[in-house]
Amino acid sequence: MPSIEHDDDASLAGFVAGWDKRLGENVQLPVGFAVLVLTSFGERPVPSVRLAEVLGRPVSEVEALAQAPCGSNCTSPAPVEDGFVQVEDGLITFTNTDRAQSAPRRCLQIGDRRFGMIGCAFDVFLYAPLVRPSLQVAETCPATGTPIRIVFTPSRVETARPAGAVVPIPPPQEFDRLERIPPKEVDATMCAQCPFYSSAEAAQGWLAAHPGGCVFPVREAWDLSFHRVWRDRMSALLNLGN
Repeated sequence: MPSIEHDDDASLAGFVAGWDKRLGENVQLPVGFAVLVLTSFGERPVPSVRLAEVLGRPVSEVEALAQAPCGSNCTSPAPVEDGFVQVEDGLITFTNTDRAQSAPRRCLQIGDRRFGMIGCAFDVFLYAPLVRPSLQVAETCPATGTPIRIVFTPSRVETARPAGAVVPIPPPQEFDRLERIPPKEVDATMCAQCPFYSSAEAAQGWLAAHPGGCVFPVREAWDLSFHRVWRDRMSALLNLGN
């Protein structure tokens, strides 16, 4: 079985180009992931002025974007009760949901701190390279029950067990649906359907259910061009080289 599951080279090229375009053009994503990192996944608030300084945007704009629906290019904030980010008195707070804390399907570890996290498996590739010094991910394959353990450093995938573990990435067009989905429904509607799998074989059911999607071994997903461009861009914005 090929290491990357897709129809042909042309379809893979279109897939990569589609994600390059969406990650490069969306204005809300850098704000959302900057909030995630600067708050250390909800451990502490970040001043709005700090986020504005990092992103080079007005304070009012970053506050609106931080609360905007996932995938949105608009600057009209979602209602606070519908989202995971709150802005109050010049402080931006990320709230990890009760579901992630009480019954997580994915556990993250940064240093000695462990916590549950919702989201798609491919989201991990957007925030893992921004975490210092490393990020450990633990999940169970929904198809086989096999434990999956992955360790990311800012520069690489340090370990992946089992070695054949894969990440499913839906077609880029699926991303366009996000701004039409209420923020608190995104996880159940899309992300819960995109977990890590223990092997490409285990992900065959996912591929059948998601035409146009691709499944990549974890290390190969890390090297996809749109992930490389994203981590270079975000590392520069957050000044993570210093």
